[in-house]
Amino acid sequence: RPPRENYEEVIRVLKKEPLGEYNIMRKTDLSQLQIRTIIADLLDQKIVQEAVYGHSKKYEFRFQAPTLNLNPFEELNNFKMNELAKIIHYVEMPDCRMNYLCSYLGDRSVGQCGKCDNCLKKRKTFIVNSQMKEKVDDFEKNFFPILKCSTQNPNFLEGVAASHYGFSEMGTIIHACKYQKKGDFPENLLQLTVRVFQSNFPNQHFDLMVAVPSTESGELVEHFAEKLSRQLNIKLFHGLIKLRKTRLQKVFKTAILKRDNVRDAFAIENPGEIKGKSVLMVDDIFDSGATLSEIGSLLLASGAKKVAPLTIAKTVGGDLL
Repeated sequence: RPPRENYEEVIRVLKKEPLGEYNIMRKTDLSQLQIRTIIADLLDQKIVQEAVYGHSKKYEFRFQAPTLNLNPFEELNNFKMNELAKIIHYVEMPDCRMNYLCSYLGDRSVGQCGKCDNCLKKRKTFIVNSQMKEKVDDFEKNFFPILKCSTQNPNFLEGVAASHYGFSEMGTIIHACKYQKKGDFPENLLQLTVRVFQSNFPNQHFDLMVAVPSTESGELVEHFAEKLSRQLNIKLFHGLIKLRKTRLQKVFKTAILKRDNVRDAFAIENPGEIKGKSVLMVDDIFDSGATLSEIGSLLLASGAKKVAPLTIAKTVGGDLL
């Protein structure tokens, strides 16, 4: 369940006005799953009620409603955590497993079974050998995250990232360049991205490449795209412009606010240059995909034949809703 402060935030906004699900998300920056969980509990506790306004369903606060009570969930959570602790103890215990299970179920007459791994002194252990480690390392080096944008347009192709951001060495390098002003992305990131492109788009031809305008990292992505365009021999298109200042996408927790942040924030100069062309969109980090979805849809609406995203990294578990 979401924490108490999230429940209190939903109650606070509903005290001001009745709201539908998506507007609650916009007002609170909580995910759709969190909102649905909280609303279900608040309906059960008769703190809020459903109301129909025109053709839309909204939720409104019931004045003189009972006080929020999360004790039943907390009690259940504590019970489940205690059960988990007993399971972990069973896995790690050095004594007879059958005796433990029988005692747990109320039968204390069994004693040592003489058959389990502990009784036979044959506990299994896991040893990482060099061959398995090499396989894992090889998988990590050749696993490239797929980029899916929230669009049903068949001309909006799935893209790919060169790495994951957040726990990899590549993520550390990107963070240093992007947020600590350590200069352009290094050559190894460029060559990795080239290899990823060639591996994942072997039968795709792109006429143009476009760099996603940055919010605060200056011309970092543009410099990277310039080098990448020379390596891949794809012409760099400079006609994508930003119409207004946007906030950093990472300050928002939900995709709906990330989409709102970039909606109508870009424009195409000289759209005739992209008409009928296939366009590769280049960015440094893919999170919810809201920015690339917005730009890709704009390119297609301006006449592009197909678009696909390519980024250096993808965040782990970007929140779709």
